[in-house]
Amino acid sequence: MKQNNTLNIDEIYEEIKLSNYNLESIVSGDVVAPQEIKQKIDLLISYDTNFYSNLLHKLIGEDFTEPEARQLWFEILEHKYKVSEKLGRNIGIKVATLDYLENIKGIIKSPRIIEEEEFIKTVKMATIDPLTQLYNRQHFMSLLRQKIREKTQFCLAFLDLDGFKKYNDKEGHQAGDILLQEFAVTLKLKFNSEKEFVGRYGGDEFMVCILQTDKKNAQNRLDIFRQEVKNQFASIGITVSIGVCEYPYDAGSLDELVEKVDELLYRVKEFGGDKVFRLRTVFFYYYPDDNYQPKEVSVVGDFNNWNRKQGIMEFVSSNKYWCKKMLLKPGTYRYKFLLDSNIWVIDKNSKFFADDGFGGQCSVIVVLER
Repeated sequence: MKQNNTLNIDEIYEEIKLSNYNLESIVSGDVVAPQEIKQKIDLLISYDTNFYSNLLHKLIGEDFTEPEARQLWFEILEHKYKVSEKLGRNIGIKVATLDYLENIKGIIKSPRIIEEEEFIKTVKMATIDPLTQLYNRQHFMSLLRQKIREKTQFCLAFLDLDGFKKYNDKEGHQAGDILLQEFAVTLKLKFNSEKEFVGRYGGDEFMVCILQTDKKNAQNRLDIFRQEVKNQFASIGITVSIGVCEYPYDAGSLDELVEKVDELLYRVKEFGGDKVFRLRTVFFYYYPDDNYQPKEVSVVGDFNNWNRKQGIMEFVSSNKYWCKKMLLKPGTYRYKFLLDSNIWVIDKNSKFFADDGFGGQCSVIVVLER
């Protein structure tokens, strides 16, 4: 996959290894590396959420949480400088680490130094799904958190293979694994620019992040991919369902974004699969009659479980109407306006109406896929 260095963490580790520079020696100040290598290490520290725990694991073969490892690392550096100053020579980071953690802290009993090749494999296992060679869920989500901290606009898509369970049960798990690997390759080939990255959520669910784009453009690209998948796997009846949302337009946090994308994917499944859905922006307007000017108006319906508080509208004094913007999944919804918590009225500007089940009528809105 062609991605920039901020995303290819395992590749940066490999590049540092091939440069014949020792990572821990550079970070500890034991050796002075060229500026290019220093920049790569700065990227690792910024983007690898397990950088210090990986570093200590490489040095002594022990596992620590990242906060613990980071604190210990800086304590070890301070210990190294103090001992080196007393001895009049640099004792090196390996000696300092073993001495501090074994003799000072007493938290390790049988330290083991990890070879470079084993370390690279350990780092890769922490970020890569072993079956598909895509980013695993934990690392993918950490990249999304980083983009949110940077206030970067992006679209997140969840993808689920239609018909996979039936195929897996019929052909066996080995055939199912091969299918997942083939799909992963197709996914990587389609989304392989510096502004995209892909991952495996788990099972037959995958993830795509497209940076600096809106959800309409993302939907168009994903729909082209959906059709390609349908053609590629036509002989075995496999298609793909996709839900896509945009940050920060659709959600203000990663948890909210994931929840909405998951709901969209479920809605695609409800509609038979093999589609790409995004949240649609819908505006509701209520124009008061001259005879009655309400103090509060809510638009309530199937889309918000008929909850008054969730549908409270804003009064636009300049135009003398009430307005509410909503993000809705594709589908057909019944709704009404609720005035001052006790007066129900239909939306007279609606094109469609239906029985409300109480002898009256509801307005109906149809939210399309596009």
